[in-house]
Amino acid sequence: MTKKKTLYECSHARVLGKRIYCERGYPLSTKSGVGSLDVKRLACGEPLELDICQPCPDFDRLGPPLPAGERGWKRNGKGGS
Repeated sequence: MTKKKTLYECSHARVLGKRIYCERGYPLSTKSGVGSLDVKRLACGEPLELDICQPCPDFDRLGPPLPAGERGWKRNGKGGS
């Protein structure tokens, strides 16, 4: 079984203000209306294994997957903003 691609590993994932987006223009979300995700998902350490990323021909892996315990900076509602 192949590990899923995550935004933590992709060199094209970017944060601008309070949104995560793909610098290659792929829509990370259809719910937002602008194709980006709320940075709160990153802050909370969510997996960020998006369906759109799995077959992406432009996925460029930065390195090995980030362990779940090292993701995010907010735990149980605590931490910086």
